[in-house]
Order: sequence, then C-alpha cells, then structure tokens
Amino acid sequence: MYFLIAILLIIVVIFGISSGMQSYATAQQAQAQIEVAKVAQISSWGNLVTILTLALVILVALMLIVGVLWMLYKRSARTTANHQRPVATPREEPQMGTNELTQLMMVLLLKSLQPPSNPTPHTPPAPREEESTEELFPWLR
Repeated sequence: MYFLIAILLIIVVIFGISSGMQSYATAQQAQAQIEVAKVAQISSWGNLVTILTLALVILVALMLIVGVLWMLYKRSARTTANHQRPVATPREEPQMGTNELTQLMMVLLLKSLQPPSNPTPHTPPAPREEESTEELFPWLR
C-alpha cells in the first residue's frame, strides 16, 4: 500500500513540475512578446522620423528648384525688357485710354451739335514739330 501511495505521490509531483514548467514557459513567451512589441514601437518611431526627414528634404529641394527657376525667369524677363527697349526715342507719344477717347468723342459730338458763333471758323494752327501736342488737350490728363 505504501508503494501505491509513493507512486501516486511521484505522479502528482511530476504533474506539478510539468504544470510549473508550462507556466514558466508561458510567462517567458509573454515576456518575449512584450519585448517584440517594444522593438516594433521603436522601429515604427524610427520609420516615422525617416519619412518626415525625407519629406522635409524633398520640400527644401523643391523650394530651392522653384527659387532658382523664379530667379532665372526674373533675369530673363529683365534681359528681354532691356533688349526690347528702343535705343533712341526722343519722345514717346502719350497713350490714351478708353476713358480719354470717350471724353474726346463726347467733346467733338457736342461741338458739332452747336452752331458756330462766328461765320468764319477759327481753327488753331497745326502744331509745329517742336511744340508738344499734349498742351492742346489739357483736359485729357
């Protein structure tokens, strides 16, 4: 009978040791999973920093390219403007806008509607070349 109790006791101890070993293995596996999660978190932060740094480098490169292109455009526009400028123009004729042209047409129309006060119309002499044509129409300014 003692023999049977000893065998049963050995079986219980073996099951206990097996259960303890299984619990220890499960705990070690959980610890390993925690460490893997920490490594993955550190890796994801590293990836985020890499992506942001790359985006910043691309943005700075694009800004530099746009700046260089803008400067080249400004320089070519300035050079084109310098080449297209006439060399020797003694005097440029004033440009009249639509407002001034409308006013001139209105004055001419009003003058044509009024009868002349003198039987002999008085026309001003044609301007000579050295006289300015701007002074003939001071109201156009």
